[in-house]
Amino acid sequence: MNEILIGSKEQFTANPSEVKVNGKRFFLTEADGVYTLLSSRCPHAGYAVELENGELECPLHGWTFEVHTGRCHNVPNAKLQPFDVIEKEGLLFALMDLS
Repeated sequence: MNEILIGSKEQFTANPSEVKVNGKRFFLTEADGVYTLLSSRCPHAGYAVELENGELECPLHGWTFEVHTGRCHNVPNAKLQPFDVIEKEGLLFALMDLS
């Protein structure tokens, strides 16, 4: 696992926040001081999930996702891919395999 710098935790005031990691779009979420990075690709057809009125939604089929876990409201066994995030001295790092 590689530690990839996301940024300073102070720069993320919205929850979730859209972030770019290695040129790809993700959603950074925080709940009770625990940060998680969620994929922005729908597990159904790979379409781009959008942040609409504080909710994560796939506009292709209308699937919606829980903002802290990525769990799909429409299909309970589907979810956005999560990645762990660690904090070091106020900086957030995603734990990801780059291969």
